[in-house]
Amino acid sequence: MENRILAISKHNFEKTLNQNLKLQSSNNKLDELKKVANQFESIFVNQVLKQARKGKVAEGILNSEAEETFNSLIDQEYSKVLSEKSNFGIAEALYDQFKNHVRGKRK
Repeated sequence: MENRILAISKHNFEKTLNQNLKLQSSNNKLDELKKVANQFESIFVNQVLKQARKGKVAEGILNSEAEETFNSLIDQEYSKVLSEKSNFGIAEALYDQFKNHVRGKRK
């Protein structure tokens, strides 16, 4: 009788442990999805900044490859900051779209 109770307890413990591991794994994947969505938004904003810079009206006095490199790097940093501080909604939309695929379809 005691062996049966121990076996049932062990089974219940293992089942609970496995569920907790799946939940932790799911939460980690959701965190990763959020990071990726934010990175995508940053890339999108960077492309917008790049296109805006191409549309300049006049040539600068110091046009050179160094200036282009600097502008490219500063645009990358601006896009990271803008996507973190501003709410464009792109990252949220992506997260909402894909979160059910990451954690499985639960109700």
